[in-house]
Amino acid sequence: MKPFTLTLRTILLTLALVSTTTAFAYDFMVNGIYYDFNGDEASVTYHDYSKIQVTGSSGSYWFEYHYNYYADYREQVIIPETVTYNDVTYTVTEIGAHAFEECTEITSISIPNTVTSIGDNAFYKCNRIKNLTIPLSVTSIGNYAFSLCTGFSHFTISNSITDIGSYAFQNCYNLTTIVIGSAVTLIGGNAFYSCPLSSIICLATIPPDAGSFPNTNTAKLYVPKESVELYRTTYPWNYFTNVYGFGNDSFSVPDNMAFHGDTIVIPVSMQNESEITAFQTDIYLPEGFELVMRDGEYQVSLSDRKGRDHVIMVNDAPDGALRVLSYSPTLKAFKNNEGELFYITVKVPEGVSGSFPIWLRNTILTSTDEEELYAIDALSNVSVTNIIMGDVNSDGIVTVSDVVTTARYILNYNPEPFVFDAADMNGDNRITITDVVKIANLILDQNYDEPTNLYLTAPNEAGGRISGEIRNNTVSINLDNAMDYTAFQLDLTLPEGMTSSDFALTERANALSLNVKDRGNGKIRLMGYALDLKTIKGNEGSLLTFHVMGNGEIGVDHIALVTPEGETVNPGAFAIALDNATSVDELAGSKEIAHVDYYDVMGQRIERPENGVTLIVKTYTDGTRTTTKVIK
Repeated sequence: MKPFTLTLRTILLTLALVSTTTAFAYDFMVNGIYYDFNGDEASVTYHDYSKIQVTGSSGSYWFEYHYNYYADYREQVIIPETVTYNDVTYTVTEIGAHAFEECTEITSISIPNTVTSIGDNAFYKCNRIKNLTIPLSVTSIGNYAFSLCTGFSHFTISNSITDIGSYAFQNCYNLTTIVIGSAVTLIGGNAFYSCPLSSIICLATIPPDAGSFPNTNTAKLYVPKESVELYRTTYPWNYFTNVYGFGNDSFSVPDNMAFHGDTIVIPVSMQNESEITAFQTDIYLPEGFELVMRDGEYQVSLSDRKGRDHVIMVNDAPDGALRVLSYSPTLKAFKNNEGELFYITVKVPEGVSGSFPIWLRNTILTSTDEEELYAIDALSNVSVTNIIMGDVNSDGIVTVSDVVTTARYILNYNPEPFVFDAADMNGDNRITITDVVKIANLILDQNYDEPTNLYLTAPNEAGGRISGEIRNNTVSINLDNAMDYTAFQLDLTLPEGMTSSDFALTERANALSLNVKDRGNGKIRLMGYALDLKTIKGNEGSLLTFHVMGNGEIGVDHIALVTPEGETVNPGAFAIALDNATSVDELAGSKEIAHVDYYDVMGQRIERPENGVTLIVKTYTDGTRTTTKVIK
């Protein structure tokens, strides 16, 4: 039956209201989510309902109107696998009827693997949800379950589901692609009523019992290739004009995360049962997204799976898509049977956020024996954020303080501020040690602005002072601190010709882990932190050491010291001067250097160290020499 919420206003215009009773619908509430219980199981339910008696020309009628006006459902909702109330733990096994009906502020729902069914009207009119993953535990979808979910452009019905209710996706006005899982045997009447479907992918080898479908003259129906004739002769599937058979040859595109304005490289993989010599596919980008061009050519390239003479080309398709074509003039096959096949470089527009679909459609593969094979549509969801990924403390830059803040969150210290979405680096709606590792790697790789005061001496800060010195080719970075620190970060800039090695923390900092990233061109980033928030020992002395060979000044900048509470101190940048007197080899002891000569690998004297192998010959006042080999 169509939900009463669609017709209440109309009825009240024509009928006289007699009486109304209101009651709560739930048994208990935990963390803002309402539940009914049955034995040791619980189902998510709605907040309350009204029974309304109306009188019309045919007599009196009672209507039950369900609503969640008092439920604080906003943006992200995470349903747990178990819930505890009054010391009893229940397993959440159902999203009950009307559970989130008309909750128009919800943008995402996480459903646990314990849920086995989604009830009638469960997500009716949740029009801000754009993507929803149904776990493989779910076996049925109720009537009107996703009706008027206008945020969906595509939907995948998992391979565990057997029944889809009537009007389940009615009036999903933006739903163009539906994937129907292999276990579905029943699709209720008008399940996709008024949906602008252009692609239907049905994985079941036996056509499910179904009601009517929209757009049967224009929509493309993809079914297992061995079942094409069966679908063409089975009601209502026989109404489709365009029926294509697919096999075990397919494209796949991973989901991606990006910051608005980013340029991202998206890999497209091919899994092929047959030997494939050529393919074509159409790429559909969201509005504002662009395939990057360089020197007048789209940035699309083949992987090392290509044959000796495979080429790839891109041009505009008639419907606004970008058509990618690849073939071998000598009919060579692509290598292997799975893995990345080609890459597209996409520019994300500025000022956007949300989830955006990138589609590969109309894919045709050609085998080496000239058989034409069809592949089902492939989809990548690009999650674009206007937050800075990794900037969990919202200070506008990603530093080691964000690692400490994330560790504090995992350890239940409840840091403030804490941006959950910025910390969820892998997009799994959880904050774990994996996110810490990803933030740490991001810090080591990201670019910072070049400082304008690189060689200023570090000032005496309220929180302490950091400095450096050199003795016998060993550089020491020292910390005199007035407060406790659990993490640090700094950049080194080595002069041309200088090499470095053997980075190590001292006894003061042995509770920390040290990360060293050689960024090339003499740039080295150092980061140390303790996930258990242990602090650097003492209040003065060496923090870390490393060895160098060469002369000049080492610049030290982008310094950050982080307290166990996540507060950051940024001492000023400074330089450590190395010359012939301070960088004497230990074997030379305290001898005085008379002069230094440089030679190339052929024994020819040169002015300064060059790229390649250079021999540095130091001559001392007593006539002795030392020779050092430097490789740049």
